Amino acid sequence: MKETLTTGGNTSDLSPLEANLGKALVLIQRILPHLDDPARGPQVAAALRQASTCLESARHLHELALTPKGGVVQDRVATGVAPEIAAVIAAAVAVLFDKPYRLVSVHQAETPVPYLNVWALEGRTQIFQSHKVR
Repeated sequence: MKETLTTGGNTSDLSPLEANLGKALVLIQRILPHLDDPARGPQVAAALRQASTCLESARHLHELALTPKGGVVQDRVATGVAPEIAAVIAAAVAVLFDKPYRLVSVHQAETPVPYLNVWALEGRTQIFQSHKVR
């Protein structure tokens, strides 16, 4: 099922997923100028709820598109971080590389912290503070 968008004589076919994303973006764009207007609070809230519904529908359609006939999703990124962080990493990779890529996995790196003796650090701080500054 395709929907048709006509703009200035150009016709493009939109999938339901694309139509839902477009509708959400338009709703958000329309309410942005009114976010600070308390009188329009109910309208802004309604538009945001409608945009959220469109995004949820688009997400569901996207998952259906990724699910093979057997019902097992195979194209998911193996990640140990929040989906938002994985999306930011994917966006950064897309900006850095000028060719197609596939994000396979994202894992949070363990940052090694050297042994730190806080009492020794406090002693050094007191010694430095006792000196006169010239």
